[in-house]
Order: sequence, then structure tokens, then C-alpha cells
Amino acid sequence: MPTADPASTLLSQEVHVWLAEPAKCHGPELIATYLSWLDAEERSRYKRFRFPKHRHEYLVAHALLRSSLSKYGNYSPKDWRFARNAYGRPEIQPGCGQPSLRFNLSHTEGLVACAITRSAAVGIDVECITRSGDLQAIAAVSFAPDELTALNQFSKEGWCQHFFRLWTLKEAYAKAQGKGLSMPLQQITFRFSQQATESLHFATPAAMKPFQNWQFAWCNPTSKHSLALAVCLDQLLQLETRWAIPGVDCQLAPVTYVYSRDGLSSTP
Repeated sequence: MPTADPASTLLSQEVHVWLAEPAKCHGPELIATYLSWLDAEERSRYKRFRFPKHRHEYLVAHALLRSSLSKYGNYSPKDWRFARNAYGRPEIQPGCGQPSLRFNLSHTEGLVACAITRSAAVGIDVECITRSGDLQAIAAVSFAPDELTALNQFSKEGWCQHFFRLWTLKEAYAKAQGKGLSMPLQQITFRFSQQATESLHFATPAAMKPFQNWQFAWCNPTSKHSLALAVCLDQLLQLETRWAIPGVDCQLAPVTYVYSRDGLSSTP
């Protein structure tokens, strides 16, 4: 039976984010290992992807989730069992004797990400900022009027960067709430003082009765990706990120981000 990684102690105020690049997770033996970890539902979803690239991203994302969870409990990656809520959000299946961790998973072209907490509601979203599509149309139906006004003050390159900052923050919050895109995104408002995430202001309509103490983080983990995190914590958030290849021991030191009202400071 595998043992928990002593370097992966997870405190109540911490969020650990694990990142992987699908392009670096390849080889027949590694792929066979990932497939052996999936349960029946995951294998069925894996087979339904039409394009090999998307199928591989899904496989690496779920391998990352399972291998990351195993760093916090004495379970093999293949032994984790999940249940879904009414909106399709997966959680660790209750009553199965496994640690009551909370997690959220996201994948996009070129990057997969998994956020894990001890017990706090958490959502994570990653997006490829070079993707094609009508971003103007998405903004029109997803952003509040004040957000659109601020967005349209940017030049082309800055517009795209700020669009994905807003979009990933909204998706991360909606995922943390467990309702995904069924939530009215236009009514979830983010406002930045001097366009800096450390001066972020957050509002939802009173009818939504959001949890208190929401904290957010945003960054570009690569030059092509935007990542946002939403977590419900009443303590000072500490955010640690690690790059990994699922099934291969991670040799890279983590980067720890300590959240405060003055911003996010990093400590390699």
C-alpha cells in the first residue's frame, strides 16, 4: 500500500495546486498506467472524445487528480472513488473510508490543473489564451456592464489578457459553488483597482447568498495560459503550486503564494 508523501502535508488554510503539461506525459507504459487508474465512468468518458488530443488531455487531468490525492492519504491512485452532485461536480465519495479532501479539476489545451484543500470549497479554472472563438460574444453574455466598460479600455493584447482573467475567475467561483455555468455569470462581478489582482473587489447579488470569506488568486502559469482559483476560507490563504508528471516523482520545489489584502507574494 502506498504511503502519503510527508512533503504534502495539507493544512486547513492551504490550497495545493498541481499542474501538468499533457505533452510531457506520454509513452506506452505511462499511458497504460493512467488508463489502469480510471474507473468505469472515467473510461467511458475517455472513449467518447472524438479527437486524440482532447482524449489525452482528459486522461492526464484525471491521472493528475488521482496521483495528487494519493499524496495526502494511503491510497493508490486507482482506489479513489467519486460521486457527482446534481450539477455534475465530482467529490470524494462519502462513507468509503477515504480522506475527506475537497478538490477541483480543470484542463485546457496544453495544461491541466488540480486544486486540493483539506475541507474548504474550492474551484479552479485554466484557459488557453491563444484559443480561437468569438470572445467578444462570450464577454457580452457573461460579463457585467462595469466589467465590459473596463475591458473595452484595453488594446487588443491587453483586452485578451483581461478577458481571460475575468473569465477564469468567474468560472473558478462558479465551480467552487458546485453549480458550474448554471450560475448567472453576469451577476458575479470582479473589479480591479489599477487592473491588479491584489486590489480585486468581488460582488454577487444578495439573492445568491454567497458564502463569506471568499478569496481569489490569478496568474499566468505559462505564457499561453490563464489560471484562477476561488476558495472559501476564513483564514489567511496559503497557495502552493507544483508541476508534476503523474506517475513520476516530482523533483521540482514548490512555489508558495501567501495571500493577504496587499496581494500575493511568492516564495520559491
